[in-house]
Amino acid sequence: MGHIAEALKKARQERGAGIGCSPTPLLDALPASSLPMREIGTGRIGGLAAVPGRAAVAVQGLRGARPAAGEAPRTGDSERVSALDSLHPAEAFGDVRWDVDAGVVSAIDRTGPITEQYRAVRTWLLARVRPNERTALAVTSSMPREGKTVTAANLAVVMAEIRRMRVLLVDCDLRRGELAGLLRLRVAPGLADVLSGRLGLDEAIVPTPLPNLWVLPAGDLAGANPTELFNSVAASRAFDEIRERYHYSVVDTPPVHRVSDIGVIGALCTGIVMVVRMRRTPMGVVRQSLQWLQANNLHVLGTIAAGCGQRDAGGDDREEDEG
Repeated sequence: MGHIAEALKKARQERGAGIGCSPTPLLDALPASSLPMREIGTGRIGGLAAVPGRAAVAVQGLRGARPAAGEAPRTGDSERVSALDSLHPAEAFGDVRWDVDAGVVSAIDRTGPITEQYRAVRTWLLARVRPNERTALAVTSSMPREGKTVTAANLAVVMAEIRRMRVLLVDCDLRRGELAGLLRLRVAPGLADVLSGRLGLDEAIVPTPLPNLWVLPAGDLAGANPTELFNSVAASRAFDEIRERYHYSVVDTPPVHRVSDIGVIGALCTGIVMVVRMRRTPMGVVRQSLQWLQANNLHVLGTIAAGCGQRDAGGDDREEDEG
């Protein structure tokens, strides 16, 4: 995690030197010691096997995700989040059984340490939502196979533990569309069919065994260009309707360095969280991704470090990132 903080710090310095980015305020990393960290066990993250005793997830908060100086405090936030996290998994799901991919641990092992870590991320995210605000959270990464899709699925499941909250999981990675496979749901029709005008939103959304969680699969592109679909009026209308109907939407997006879709998708969402695979993603790539997102005036809430150990989360720099 020390490498991630260093990358963010260097990005701030380069922004200050003027490297062609927009003049929006730079996002600064919180001290690593303030990060909530819990050790997790085994679990498949982004197609990789997590090593027992060496897998963890850390949350890195960024300035801009907290109330600005002089802004009135959000009353009731701490009490509201505390009440949400006090829900017992059995109380939230009852006797529901869901045959999903092993990576969606929050739907399989509801009392396990990995699921508790996702709940810690949920608490961190909900503390940044104003009362009665409808939120669409984009989950992205710098490169493929960092764990963003699995992270998005698990976050949606733990959000759905809150009974009063209607949650929608949206697959905006139209070129690959892996969410439906993870959740053992039909792949099409889906979002691509809605944006192309072939179907309405109601016809594309799939219910799940959880009573307040729905999924919008990627759907069938049928030769269409995803970037053009997201730049359409239909996309704006679809996301407006999603925010009207659902309290919280978790949106899986393509990686920053693969295609430019995240620039358009991020503008349709309330905020962005970037998943960083520890000991796999080069520090420079993380820095470039954050610079690109900020240069496009996208609201980056922070980063989620996946596949790191306790020493990484504490900011130990003794081992270099692979690659």
